[in-house]
Amino acid sequence: MRYVTVQSSDGGTMTDVRPYLAWLSAHADELPPGAQAFALDPEHYDFSHEWSPRSASFDRMSTRFTDDGVEVTLVLAAWGGAPPEFVLEYRGVSHVESDGDHGGRPRSGLLVDELLTHPDGVSHELMFTGGTITVVARDLTAGWRGKAGPESPYDPGDATGEVSLATLVWHLRHRRRMFVGDDSFATLAAFLGGFDWARHRLLRDFAPWLRYRLGVSGANVIWERHIALAVLSTDRKDVRQHELTTEEDTAACDLALDLLDAYLAERGDIAE
Repeated sequence: MRYVTVQSSDGGTMTDVRPYLAWLSAHADELPPGAQAFALDPEHYDFSHEWSPRSASFDRMSTRFTDDGVEVTLVLAAWGGAPPEFVLEYRGVSHVESDGDHGGRPRSGLLVDELLTHPDGVSHELMFTGGTITVVARDLTAGWRGKAGPESPYDPGDATGEVSLATLVWHLRHRRRMFVGDDSFATLAAFLGGFDWARHRLLRDFAPWLRYRLGVSGANVIWERHIALAVLSTDRKDVRQHELTTEEDTAACDLALDLLDAYLAERGDIAE
């Protein structure tokens, strides 16, 4: 670790991330987009927060060779190896280094990690109780995945296990990377659509509601297109959803979640 300090004693392990957070406040904008989002996630270094990846344990790591370069997937298992899992996906990997017995028993738990700028993109060092793993890549994505267990903070539902769409929208607004792998509107819309298909189909009337709310026409236009058109400039109205710029993606995601809140509230679906 370049900035984080870790001191072990008979009383436990003391980790001080303040020097790194000071560096991050001055250099975060130099990190690639995915690494920057993960580094700046407010729950990342809040070790008391149930959504922090700290203490998740090493489970497995795999390498895949693609036309776009080497991809590495690192999976950390939470709560004794049961789902959910914290998944880190590295793209354009140029270096991987591992030392220690991460697969030993008890499982090697994550103490802290540090993302730094690198000529090849980002250098990500993870310190576990059993050693360290360092990956240098063009960029990465990170977040919780998998079916949550009854004791898991990943499951925002009530005791019945049901998760309302309004509650999901709240979580997507505050901790989106815990559910989807990137910040694009296309990914967000696909995730919401899949969730709704598996539940109560509340979104089937969202497109007509948007036509009235936004004052637009198009009886056969899907709700995702209404949102995209609302944020596109006049000369870009023919742009497809996956071709949005970063700024347009951000605006579309924000608008979709704002309007979904209003739409669901009218139907009595309130985030819990």
